[in-house]
Amino acid sequence: MLFTLILKQLKMLSRNKQPLIILLVMPLVLITILSNALGSIMDGEEEQAIQANLVIIDDSSWDQEKDAIVNFLQQQGLTGPALESLLLQFEKNDPAHILKNNILNSDEIKKYIKVEDKQKADMETLREDMKIDGILRIPANFRLDYIETAYFNKQKLLDLSLYLNQENEIRASIISSILTEWQSEYTKFLALSNAGVSPEQILNNQTSVEKIEQVLEANERKIPASIYYTVGMLVMFALYIPSFLAGFALQEVQWKVYDRILLAGVSPTWYTLSIFITGSLVAFIQQIIMLLFGRFALGIDWININAMIITIVSFSVFIGSLSALLTTLQFRTKTDGIANLFNGLVITVFSFLGGSFFSIRDLSETLGKIGDFTPNGATMSAILSIQKGQDLSVIWPFMTVIYVLVIICILLSIVFFPRRGVAE
Repeated sequence: MLFTLILKQLKMLSRNKQPLIILLVMPLVLITILSNALGSIMDGEEEQAIQANLVIIDDSSWDQEKDAIVNFLQQQGLTGPALESLLLQFEKNDPAHILKNNILNSDEIKKYIKVEDKQKADMETLREDMKIDGILRIPANFRLDYIETAYFNKQKLLDLSLYLNQENEIRASIISSILTEWQSEYTKFLALSNAGVSPEQILNNQTSVEKIEQVLEANERKIPASIYYTVGMLVMFALYIPSFLAGFALQEVQWKVYDRILLAGVSPTWYTLSIFITGSLVAFIQQIIMLLFGRFALGIDWININAMIITIVSFSVFIGSLSALLTTLQFRTKTDGIANLFNGLVITVFSFLGGSFFSIRDLSETLGKIGDFTPNGATMSAILSIQKGQDLSVIWPFMTVIYVLVIICILLSIVFFPRRGVAE
């Protein structure tokens, strides 16, 4: 009997053009359009790096300060080879030199910051230039003050002035991020220099590049637009299945078909179970078709098939439980208002938070974390993590979210299922 009910649901679904168009044709068309239209941007085929313009005004230099440094070292009792050796070490470890020539001149940083080095300049003129995103001013006597503070425990304020163009917030933030990281490492050096730690090891630390560039780990592969939008449309359009099945069930109530099914000895529990299984089966078939389309039409190489199967089966089970819940709610209200609300609002919100339209984490990390608690968002994050090359363990937190939602849907279906029938 259960098999007969499932077969009946599948026949109703296959004989209606609207469900077939929405569940299969529309997502395949959208995957093709979005993959081709946005592929060059997401896949990095077009230059998307934002380059900030930084002007460094150095009011001094090592050559200009050398005599003053020598005089200071002589006052400390240093002469001859010891003074010359220490002087060479100080010149090599000049933090301003390391900043300008090692850090800002590195290939990684040059992609994001274009540096112009000046010794003397009119600050007011530079600050009015809208093409300049930041100005770093290194004061006179900076190197002498640095040596006195770092090596001879003199209490002096080392003041570097940074001016940012607030009209260009993104480029200004790039400059601020890198210089803040450098200043942090520079401060660590002041505390650790007496322990014999080389300043080059500290000041030449370029962790700020990783924060900006978000370099992929060695064992991860980049997610192209074809994979991203195949997965995005897969999880989005599967959410339409429950409303279609719930709509067919309501039609059977209105046409008295449901009453005849009950008179034939089929219990409401078996009927609801058939909706659950049908929803799960249709969702699984739909996802397999879309994944095969991605493989053969777009050339996607799906990896870690075992983890993929676990993920799509789990999401299919959720779709089945949601189908049972929507059917129960429509039986309860005796209208299709619930399904219409779900199609019009809930799917849109879930798709936005889940990242089907674009990576929500690029907009807000908080919204991204919220999206991971939606069924489609959890499924999408799990699949994308798998396709990056991560191991099976990465999916379990997302699977926990999905099965918690499955249990909630099943419990709500039991609670809200009408006890006195659903006849008009």
